[in-house]
Amino acid sequence: MKLASLHTGQDLILNNVPYRLIRMLEDGQCQLERKSDLALSSYTKHELLGFIGSGVIILGGQESITVAATVENNRRLESDLSAYPEKMQQEANYKYSYVKRADDLLGENVNRVRLPKVIKLVADENNDPHPPSPFTVRLWWKNWIKADRSIIALIKNKRGPKNKRRIIKELEQLLQQLVEEVYLKPEGNSVNDVYEALARKIKALNVNRNTPLAIPGRATIYRYVATYDEYLVMAARKGKQAADKHFRATGRGPEPKYILERAEVDHTPLDLLIIDDLTGLTIGRPTVTFILDRFSRLPLGFEIGFEPPSELAVMRALRHAILPKNYVAEQYPDVECLWLAYGIMVTLVCDNGLEFHSEQLKRMCAELNIEIIYCPKKQPHYKGAIERFLGTFNRQLSHKIAGTTFSSISERGDYDSENLASMTLAEFKKLLHVWLIDVYSQAKHKSLGITPALAWQDGLKIIEPILPESKEKLDLILAVQKARKLNHEGVQFKGLMYNSAELAVLRKRGIASVTIRINPEDLGAIWVFDEQQGDYFTVPCTYSEYADKLTLAQHLLIRQQANQTSSERVDVDLYQRGKEKLRQLIAMANSSKQLSQRKKAARYNSKDLQQTPFSSNALPEKIKKPSDDDYQSADIPDFDVDSKEVDHA
Repeated sequence: MKLASLHTGQDLILNNVPYRLIRMLEDGQCQLERKSDLALSSYTKHELLGFIGSGVIILGGQESITVAATVENNRRLESDLSAYPEKMQQEANYKYSYVKRADDLLGENVNRVRLPKVIKLVADENNDPHPPSPFTVRLWWKNWIKADRSIIALIKNKRGPKNKRRIIKELEQLLQQLVEEVYLKPEGNSVNDVYEALARKIKALNVNRNTPLAIPGRATIYRYVATYDEYLVMAARKGKQAADKHFRATGRGPEPKYILERAEVDHTPLDLLIIDDLTGLTIGRPTVTFILDRFSRLPLGFEIGFEPPSELAVMRALRHAILPKNYVAEQYPDVECLWLAYGIMVTLVCDNGLEFHSEQLKRMCAELNIEIIYCPKKQPHYKGAIERFLGTFNRQLSHKIAGTTFSSISERGDYDSENLASMTLAEFKKLLHVWLIDVYSQAKHKSLGITPALAWQDGLKIIEPILPESKEKLDLILAVQKARKLNHEGVQFKGLMYNSAELAVLRKRGIASVTIRINPEDLGAIWVFDEQQGDYFTVPCTYSEYADKLTLAQHLLIRQQANQTSSERVDVDLYQRGKEKLRQLIAMANSSKQLSQRKKAARYNSKDLQQTPFSSNALPEKIKKPSDDDYQSADIPDFDVDSKEVDHA
């Protein structure tokens, strides 16, 4: 995936017209030059960021803004890592773990002298028993840099002459063995002893070889031994205690040098009970996922809802964190200040929850050039900024609203949280934006000495945040990938059919299966990968009146109610009736006496699902109990469906 930032000379497409950013003034004004006739246009930087967030602008060089249109004017998106076989993806991610860490720690000084420490660090973290050599990692790194840090550059290519590589490898293995047997011993043998032992071994090998091996120079052996990790060398020669004392850690936590260098993510249940805006009954405590910039302590983005901590919640928070926040002025006019945070972070620090170990999440972060770092056990300081922020968030906001649950039972005492709850989720989101942007971000931070907003502005003087080339490409990255068969009806996903003229072209080429990408928050269309063109195109659902704006979680629940759990195609009318019944089940669950039922109803509810005549004026008390006569099974499952059964992957 191509990444870019707003800077002078940047090529971009605005409303399908190619421009170049020719000037950025100190007051925030930006001048664009239209490429067709050199006409000038002026926008503020804030306006341009808003265009990026709304999908109006595509960033990139001339090669990335060439629009390939079809008869349906379906713009194509270039391929990413998921377009390659699983084995090649795993190999690329393996190489990326070494290359990214080397680039972060060594910068431009990635060489074979400094690399062994980095290789050992990554190998220990990943339990890699056979780490690559410094020579190999440096070669990977150079290819990665030449490709503008694209992970695609790490896909395995054809190798050079095998004979030459085999001889080099044989010498290196022999030398490694001698270093361990001679030099890495407490007897104190010298590097010269290693050289002499190697020379004797090579002479013995040459007796039985047609092509004799050349004996390396003495200086070459000294340089090679110097690449070994200094800690390991001292531990082997002088003992672990001496090495630990010499290389002892200072005890300070990681301190980033610029904004977006390090972001921390975590979940927390909100210390507040939320009510339903229709029934006025308590729903429960939502879960909040925040991503915080460590350098400025400014929140980059968040997700709040009734989903438990999950891969989907992290994906939503990532999207919110990366895109500019120009929506605030329109949706929350009471907010006075700007939420300036946006951009792709360099590293994302998280705990060891299952949602953070998701293969989909790892792939998304790799394509965005985000390195995932897992917090070591028993080291709370490693992710302390986000944990302290979440505590501040609940104390300063949640605990001051009617319906708060406080932090503990002892603190809550006799306070009747459920009966005193009075705030809907929409109202809380508004209050959250006011607190976050106008209060927390503008208050002096104890660790910084200035406000998070000022710290972010200072950080902008050092670097310009990196963005995806377009909102559509970011949506493609933050989607799930599946393989599906292709026939005359198109492709099928969970009983839904997707078809277009472009799919018919693929069938005429003899293609029988395709790779698809699904947005779990909108099943109205999917992306399909064209192997010949090397890009993606969108394909609409043939049941658009049912699938548009329908989430994957809602669809899976409807399928379960309709007793259609197989992958066979079903009558769309059955799904449409199931969609109507889901609305009624949600409405009845909203007024259930059980809090758990009301919370699960909120999890599956959405504005788009309720935009029907059914929900216009009817209150839950007036809803006629739905009949099961029109359904295939008389035994409709209870709405109490555990969230783990909903497959977001």
